[in-house]
Amino acid sequence: MHDSSHYDHVVLISIDTLRSDALSVHPHPLWPHKYPGAHAVRTALLDDLARQGAYFPNVISAAPYTAASHGAIFTGQYPLHNGLHEFYNGTLRAPSVFTYGRRAGRRTVMKVDFPIILGPELGFTRDVDTYLVEDDDAFVEAVAGAPSTLACAHFGSVHLPYGFHNLALGGDAYREKVAELEADTPPSLPFVDRLVESHRGPEDTDLLMRYKRAATHLHAEKQYDRLFQLYLDGVEHFLATRLTSFLERLRERVAATGKRMLLVLFADHGEEFDDQTNGHFNSMSEGVLRVPLIVFGDGVVPGTHEQRIRTVDIAPTVLELAGVPAPATGVFDGTSRAGVVRGEETLDGDAPALAESYNAELNDFIAFQEEQLSGGTPQPLRHFLVGHAAYLGDRRVVRMVRHYSEAFQRAARQDHTWVERFDGSRVPHPDARDDGADLLAMLEDYRSALREPEQVPFTEEMRAQLRSLGYSV
Repeated sequence: MHDSSHYDHVVLISIDTLRSDALSVHPHPLWPHKYPGAHAVRTALLDDLARQGAYFPNVISAAPYTAASHGAIFTGQYPLHNGLHEFYNGTLRAPSVFTYGRRAGRRTVMKVDFPIILGPELGFTRDVDTYLVEDDDAFVEAVAGAPSTLACAHFGSVHLPYGFHNLALGGDAYREKVAELEADTPPSLPFVDRLVESHRGPEDTDLLMRYKRAATHLHAEKQYDRLFQLYLDGVEHFLATRLTSFLERLRERVAATGKRMLLVLFADHGEEFDDQTNGHFNSMSEGVLRVPLIVFGDGVVPGTHEQRIRTVDIAPTVLELAGVPAPATGVFDGTSRAGVVRGEETLDGDAPALAESYNAELNDFIAFQEEQLSGGTPQPLRHFLVGHAAYLGDRRVVRMVRHYSEAFQRAARQDHTWVERFDGSRVPHPDARDDGADLLAMLEDYRSALREPEQVPFTEEMRAQLRSLGYSV
């Protein structure tokens, strides 16, 4: 058996917005039950990696948006524990895989497609030696040129605009897709989401807004099957035009140096379209929260592991496989699955899981982002709980406390709770007879981390004791 501590390079591949069942190899896809008018696309690259590696198709993300979900993945801690639980607020306080990798003497490298979200403002560059933006080739050279690394390449091309990311990567195919979508789109709509995740020039920004306008129209017309096909086509386009060549270059360059590499491929969240959801950021949909994990390299025993795990399991798993020292207890909310990856263990049932979504009023966030992009220092952005979910055994509870309306550009209060039970194909079905009391208790216990500490009465006796120690109170 190969000694996993001899992995010279540990490379994490983050594919933003890739839901688990977008892969054709997925054993029990959810989307055909919801989008019967859509058809599967070619995902041969990911399918081959899944068959040759340790494949986990049932991984629950801690949050349905990029910042908090990546924070949980990198730290192995749930968002309320690592300091980054909101849509865009706070900073990552907990040690990350980069922290432990750097302490072990590895060069740490991070390449992102969304620098506004996965950048220094939220603490993602801490303990990263080389930070790159949208430069796949520089990432390959940074990894291959170092004696040993712990690195992550983040790809935003599956995110809307599906398959293209920007004009530099999408080129004329991107322009043609926007023109095709506009052929049956009204010239103006009352609402267009103006949020961006990366810095763009005038034409690039114009193309993104036009693409969003067309997608918003499709959603308003309840053309959910067409929207989902647009998403799946974007997955295929990204794999064919970008990820395949990237992985070929990376593997060739590393192999040429005689080094060994472990690949860990995952997603932060998926995508969904229905009356309640247009995308992902405000959703507790199973299609949004269930993401894939593939571990590939020497010493990895191929196999599909359908039992549920969590994205907070990724960090402890990676560090153990890499032989990177990390605290054994008291730090991670997740559990190492390294023994499963090496074929030494099997998963013992479905792991309990939590997910939670916080957000801000859209107009507030747009103003916040415009101030940030102009070089100013915006005030802290007020967030609110949108909804949360808890998983236990073959059940999950979802409680939504806000509903975001695109028509009114604000979040309306609601309080809608329901329990779902998973069948043998892991498709969730409502269970009206179950009140989910035990599941709701899990959520309440987790959310207590946000509560203000109880105020201790300050007595004259305490004041006298503090004065005797030299404090002025």
